[in-house]
Amino acid sequence: MAYWSELPPELLTLIAQRLETQFDVLRFRSICRSWRSSFLPKLYPLPKRLPSSKKTKAGCRFSLNQITIATLFLVRLPPATENRSNQTDPSCWLIKVSDGKPLNPLTDSGLNANLPKVLDLINFQVIELGHGYVGRYSVHINYRFRGLYRNYIEKVEILRLSPDSDDFMVVGLFSHGVEYLALLKSGENEWTVLENMHGIQDIVTFNNKFYAIEQSGRTIIVDQFFSVGFIQHAVGSPSNRKFLVESSGNLLIVEMIFLENSESNAGFRIFKLDEENQKWDEIKSLGDQILILGLHQVVSVSAYEFHWGDQGNLIFYSIDGSVEDRVMYVFDLEKGISIPLENCPVYCNLFWPLPVWLNSPESVVSSSMEATPGTEIANLGICEDVGSSFSSS
Repeated sequence: MAYWSELPPELLTLIAQRLETQFDVLRFRSICRSWRSSFLPKLYPLPKRLPSSKKTKAGCRFSLNQITIATLFLVRLPPATENRSNQTDPSCWLIKVSDGKPLNPLTDSGLNANLPKVLDLINFQVIELGHGYVGRYSVHINYRFRGLYRNYIEKVEILRLSPDSDDFMVVGLFSHGVEYLALLKSGENEWTVLENMHGIQDIVTFNNKFYAIEQSGRTIIVDQFFSVGFIQHAVGSPSNRKFLVESSGNLLIVEMIFLENSESNAGFRIFKLDEENQKWDEIKSLGDQILILGLHQVVSVSAYEFHWGDQGNLIFYSIDGSVEDRVMYVFDLEKGISIPLENCPVYCNLFWPLPVWLNSPESVVSSSMEATPGTEIANLGICEDVGSSFSSS
């Protein structure tokens, strides 16, 4: 983790602007005393318009028209003591910022209408947990008499090729009936399109390579020289949704298992990559890690960041309905239980509503007061005793 608190205010302001963290609704008045990030910001010199692909065998021409960065932030009260670990005190709040807009990290629903005009974060710790990229794609379908256009939104991955240069690679997902992985290096004017992909569900960068997971459970590996490899042994079931995420230095597959005729709507299995032996091993615990499954972004974060000690082993996710109507849940891997967040006030308050301590008049007008953990916060229980168990056996 890199601490930026010693940087000059002018540089912090510039970084915040370029990371899209200064916008009309959520404004860092003096940035923050305690800004922290797991990485230094890297600003890729993307062209205004990336080149279109050549026509595929299906007669389609694809374009990646725009890339937007989505960043997940944790805003929290400074701990009362170094060893503070009180899970009943909702002293943290999660927010996603994409294209200058504040979003719910699980559902991508907008928060503009419900936030104060100015939110002063000078007295709080702001921690950057991770980021992802979303692309706006278009496809031109070449029919005999007229062409048709279709637009869609899908994940993009960017790999920095060298720590000493601005060179990078972009991997996109071209999709219309059939799917293609498309690769483009900085400075090049032509996409390299990889065919014969089937139902790609997620892509991620890990150890200077791109990884993609297919619906069948097959893993595709692409290095920076466009060399393609596979882990042929299928993971999980083709009927389940799969995600890729780096967690504590390991690459994981998170398999969401949709359950029928059960009070618990989903279960989960976790697989860790054995890179040396090119295989996936199932694991039963995430340790102190917590997974946040967004619509186009998965982030792993330690429970210690929430002042919960080692009480991790949780997965936050949402399912069903439109963006505005999606229902949020938490899954406890140890207990095998999935519970709606509305039944878990302290977990639900990580996402919404805005914490009292962050929304109070003092948080807007004060520039010198010291925040006190627990101020004006109701004493909440963890979860109501609801939910049903899940077994992967």
